[in-house]
Formats: sequence, structure tokens, C-alpha cells
Amino acid sequence: MTLLPPAYQRPPRYLSQDEICRFFDVIEDPRDRALFTVMYHHALRVGEVLLLRREDLDFTRGRLLVRRLKGGVWSEQVLFASTALVLRRYLAASPLEPTSSLFPGQRGPLQRRRIQRIFAHYRDQAGLQSRFTTHSLRHSIATHLLEAGASLEVVQDHLGHRNIRSTSIYARITDRHREALMRSLEHSPWIVQPNTDTPTALPPEARLP
Repeated sequence: MTLLPPAYQRPPRYLSQDEICRFFDVIEDPRDRALFTVMYHHALRVGEVLLLRREDLDFTRGRLLVRRLKGGVWSEQVLFASTALVLRRYLAASPLEPTSSLFPGQRGPLQRRRIQRIFAHYRDQAGLQSRFTTHSLRHSIATHLLEAGASLEVVQDHLGHRNIRSTSIYARITDRHREALMRSLEHSPWIVQPNTDTPTALPPEARLP
């Protein structure tokens, strides 16, 4: 059975792996690099970044406590080694109290609009399209996880979706197994390829009597 996303959902605006690399290549500030790495790897909305505290980060166990905005869901997510590395570098330069916001501003956590402006600055510096927003990082990791071979259920859990139909939109834009199948079927004698230099010939079983 194929799970279809709701009809009103638009295709997500996600960055390719090359575009993600270009984005991070222009970020030198340790805090900003840590901020957007966490947003990308953990599929965080801007509002969810504001909920992160220093005590939510456990380097010993390699875990990050993530609180979702929708439904009040929370989960412990595995820290990638690269994420832990950029966070350690950031915190070495800017130590924080356990109850402090993980990414503090002048008063409390960094403001939502401030994060969005910082993202836009690096996006433009990297020469990326202006249609990309901070939310594109969330779309990007969902797409990249599927391309890496993760199941739709794993991506659903990672994004904190309660309904897998919300996650299924990513399967509509990327599916390595479906692509591999279609590439193999392309060379089947049962599939007509009219724009070739060689005459089209059907297999004997497919010819009309």
C-alpha cells in the first residue's frame, strides 16, 4: 500500500548534499556552526532550538534531548560524532551553566528572527537560492536519511511526526529503491524506448498474434 501525503502539502524545499556542504563551508563562527549542525542533524524547527538547554546535551552517552513543538513530544536522539565535535568546540569557547539555553542570546535564548537572519546571511554568502529557509534544513535531513537507506518509520520518529502520512511526502521526492528498480526496468525489452537510434523490437511474447 502506498502512503500518500495530504493533497494540500507542497513539495518540501530541501537542499542537496552539495548545497548543504556549501552552506557549512562559509560558516566559521563556532556557535553558528554548532547551531545549524544541530538543526540539520536533528531536524529541528527554529522554535525547538529555543527549547534546548545545556543539560539536554549528554556527551558521555552521546545523546541530545529534543522537545517537539507539536504534541509536546520529547525524545533522546543519538548525537553524530561530527555534531558532538562542533558542540564541544563551541562550548569550549563559550561555557554554559546546565540550565542555560544551549544557544543563548542577550536575554534568554537566541531570538527566532535572529536565527533566521543568521541563516539567510550564510545562505546568501554560499550563493544558495533565497527560497531556502531554516526549515529547509529539516526537510533536507529527512530527504537525506531516506536517500541513505533509512525507513520511513525511522524518519517519522526522527522528525517527531505523529502521523506517518506527514512523513510520506519525502518518499514522493526520493526513494533509492524505487529509482534503482526503474533504472533496471529501463533496459527491459517490455519498455519501449522510441527515441533511440536502433529499431524498436518487442520480445516475441509481447507481439500481437
